[in-house]
Amino acid sequence: MLIEGIGTVSFVNGLLKIQTVAVNAAGEVKETGQLEIPGSRVAEVINGMSNAANGIQEKLNENNPNSDSKDKQKSKKGKKK
Repeated sequence: MLIEGIGTVSFVNGLLKIQTVAVNAAGEVKETGQLEIPGSRVAEVINGMSNAANGIQEKLNENNPNSDSKDKQKSKKGKKK
């Protein structure tokens, strides 16, 4: 399932329902699926996804250590004092 964004979110019958969306070839946003998380597990699932995303970001930074410093240098050059 490709997820490029979040559509509607609701909490019904003890389930957090999150509609996932993506842009199709015609440039239209379409539903790609739905995540259904039991209410008692929402915090655990969201924390797990956040930790996984942070881990991936760390790995990307390890593989390209200069990208972060280059971005900071570019943003400093563009600022006026």
